[in-house]
Amino acid sequence: MQMLFSHKSCYMTTLFSNTGKYLLLLFLAAIVPFTACKDETDDFTSGSFYPVDPNSGGTGSIGDTTITGAAVCWEAPVSVRKASDFNQRFTRFSGWTGGDATYSVPLPDGRTLWIFGDSFIGPVNPNRSRPGGGFHRNAFVMQDGDAMTALTGDASAFVTPAESGWWYWPGHGFAHGDTLQVILFGFKSTGGGAWDFAYASIDVATFSLPGMKLLSIERKFTDPAVNYGACILEDGGYLYLYGAEKQGLSKFLHTARVAGNNLNGQWEYFDGVNWTTDPAASARHFAHVSEQFSVFKRNSRYYLLTQHHVLGGEIYLYDADNPVSGFDHKKQIYCTPQTNEGNLFTYNAFAHTQFSQGGDLLVSYNVNSSVFADLFKNADNYRPFFVRVKGWE
Repeated sequence: MQMLFSHKSCYMTTLFSNTGKYLLLLFLAAIVPFTACKDETDDFTSGSFYPVDPNSGGTGSIGDTTITGAAVCWEAPVSVRKASDFNQRFTRFSGWTGGDATYSVPLPDGRTLWIFGDSFIGPVNPNRSRPGGGFHRNAFVMQDGDAMTALTGDASAFVTPAESGWWYWPGHGFAHGDTLQVILFGFKSTGGGAWDFAYASIDVATFSLPGMKLLSIERKFTDPAVNYGACILEDGGYLYLYGAEKQGLSKFLHTARVAGNNLNGQWEYFDGVNWTTDPAASARHFAHVSEQFSVFKRNSRYYLLTQHHVLGGEIYLYDADNPVSGFDHKKQIYCTPQTNEGNLFTYNAFAHTQFSQGGDLLVSYNVNSSVFADLFKNADNYRPFFVRVKGWE
């Protein structure tokens, strides 16, 4: 799970073939072998999705999905509709079938790389229940048109740290030319309790394109206080790396940057006025961001999108005239309907600006349950959902 307020990040499901039973383990990655078969529904990598209800027997059509009535928590001129195309694309029955984080990175050749934290890779039953299986700590899925292909790593993750007992949850990424770089957050257990885990590192993984061969992993921080790389923005000859510093129930925005287009270059940190190479001088310059959030630019304005920082369903948008300070004009643009629906909660909304249409903004958020068994009862209890927002500028 791509957050620091998580029940299920502390649990794994391991399949025992002799007993057919599942044991929930704290802080261990599941090792569940999946084998590619001729039947696509059993394929480890490719997978499929249903554009409509698989039981309907027809191709169906999408009507007006604009959200109205009691569900509306925003004010005009904002309007919201369900992004049915993306919601259907991620209603999956094979290949990658559920996860969180939900980062997207546009690639130079027109494909999109989706990057997830704890993920299920394997079949989902027609009634949306899961037959079993365990988490992959991170998963990369390549979208090429409508085709969605889970990239094969080992049995527990696409990328694994060298350190024993550590795991990677992903941050954002950036592609330039024939190179892709992705921020990876190393995590480690600090005890046996459900909350006993912590950031261990911030690493930069470099891959070659188009083949996604891992070239290197470079460590930028050990035991970081700020998760730089929760969002990356390219602007004015710099790559800006945004992160959150946790203090009690609050999280404070910090910003680093690197000149050019290589995340392995020299990082600088915003001290509230100027830039410094001393990370200890980095300043808090916005309160109450989520663990994961978006900063993006439209025309001459910079926008900060964040979900309520304590697992609330409200998604907010702020704007400023520069990329590091002055975010204001708070605007509520959505309230996630799954929040507090039974055991469900939502978190870590993210903007996918490359998929904007006619001035709208595509926003994803992650759904999860406080009861781990719910993830097997219904695959829709652990996955991203998408909306399109108009009138947000």
